[in-house]
Amino acid sequence: MLGRVRHMTGFSLLELVLVVILLAIVMTVAVPQFLDIKERAHSSNVDAVAGAFASAVGLIRGQWELDARPAGNGASQFVTHINYGGVIVGVDGSLGTPTSDETEQESTQALAMSRSKCQQVLNVILQDAPSNTQSSDVSVVKETLFLVRYNADKLQCIYYLTHSLDARNIPIDGEPHIGTSGFSYLPVTGKVQIFKS
Repeated sequence: MLGRVRHMTGFSLLELVLVVILLAIVMTVAVPQFLDIKERAHSSNVDAVAGAFASAVGLIRGQWELDARPAGNGASQFVTHINYGGVIVGVDGSLGTPTSDETEQESTQALAMSRSKCQQVLNVILQDAPSNTQSSDVSVVKETLFLVRYNADKLQCIYYLTHSLDARNIPIDGEPHIGTSGFSYLPVTGKVQIFKS
């Protein structure tokens, strides 16, 4: 007996159309979520660094309190340093807020802040500080995580997340730029604020 011939069938046109429609629906939902992952990761990075920074500010102020609120040492009454877990931190002698590192010998007062001191604070109070720069050179800024700036009008340190910056318009000192992400620190109050685009 001769074998029967079997007819091989594939997908029908209707089944293919349904598969394409299902894939389109999945892509419509999944792709925007996937593309947003990188932005959410950067946003989470700002939250984590700012949270650690705020905690360190509180711990340093607490150490200043435990040290009986020292208000000046060395050659100047305007220079106050405390030992924060083996790290020497410059603090405002009347507020206890961190204002510099151990190299500062002129004034550790919050009123004497500068962009350089803002960078010192970031590097000294965090155990493993994120990469940061004061440079306006685009190639340098792209290689770091934070750009450090200072707003003299508000005595405010500003730490921009470099991922949020426009390479053609690197922020200068002053108010935080709209459309950027990062956090700011007010040495006169110890307050840390996050800003996001």
